[in-house]
Amino acid sequence: MALATSRLAIVTGGNKGIGYAIVKDLCERFDGDVYLTARDVGRGEAAVGRLNELGLKPKFHQLDVTDTGSVAAFAKFVADSYAGIDVLVNNAAIAFKAATEPFGVQAEETLRVNYFALRSVCDTLFPLLVPEMFIYMLNVLVKSKFVYRTYFLRYC
Repeated sequence: MALATSRLAIVTGGNKGIGYAIVKDLCERFDGDVYLTARDVGRGEAAVGRLNELGLKPKFHQLDVTDTGSVAAFAKFVADSYAGIDVLVNNAAIAFKAATEPFGVQAEETLRVNYFALRSVCDTLFPLLVPEMFIYMLNVLVKSKFVYRTYFLRYC
């Protein structure tokens, strides 16, 4: 059953860093439900707990962007619970910091997570975007570079 009266913002990889800051800001400014998603349930719930201590009320849902089953389950949850997604922030990613793995291994894993998993999430969640005039999507890229897009949809 869709909750048509509640707006929805989703932040992937929201348990730390930039994602956490975006969840915090959305909780302060967005009129609707804000979902912090994370691969690790313990870390995600701990992040929500820290935000609750600040008087904020984000919700948590487990989401591993590299697992198509997890992505499909999250999409089903959203479709069953909300009229659609108003804001989608694709923040979940991997970065090798002081890694000892060979460059080829790092490159392959980086592409698997930061490109192919992102594409899978977009392919799965885009049909759930609210069909309004403007849709807001933010992709957070390596080294804190943001790609912000406002998509204009025409009504037929």
